[in-house]
Formats: sequence, C-alpha cells, structure tokens
Amino acid sequence: ISIGNICRSPIAEAVFRKLVTDEKVENKWMTDSAAVSDWNVGRSPDARALSCLRNHGIETAHRARQVTKDDFQTFDYILCMDESNLR
Repeated sequence: ISIGNICRSPIAEAVFRKLVTDEKVENKWMTDSAAVSDWNVGRSPDARALSCLRNHGIETAHRARQVTKDDFQTFDYILCMDESNLR
C-alpha cells in the first residue's frame, strides 16, 4: 500500500510545530512531513485533516511532498506513521 501525504503526517507535523512554537524552541527544530508515494504531491491536507486542526486552533500551510534521499542527510529524526510506511 502506498500512502500519500495529506492526512496523518501533516497533522503530526502541524501539532509538533505548534508545540515547539508554544515552548519557544522552534529555532531548534526543522519540522516537515513527506510521503513514501507521490500520489498527492503538491496538494493541501485532506479537508478532514484541516478541520481537525482548526478544531484545535492549529493552522498549517503544508503541501504534500515525497521523501527524498536528501531527507536522510537533512533530518536527524525520521518518524514513520506505521509499519507500511517504514517498509
């Protein structure tokens, strides 16, 4: 199963970004989310994801993208949403 980048990981990214901003440590973190597939590249998060974020007072300007080889050099941590994504 290939999974895009318009639901879970954009929500996680937006929530984490809000947490580090609220704690005033956003200069210590570079936060992003990406997909293992190219299904939704360039799209905004799903309407349900945006609604969920709005209901919690969280905004996002996320646009879906696919993981790149450079991500493994750029980021110290890459978290997977589930086993399918990890594989």
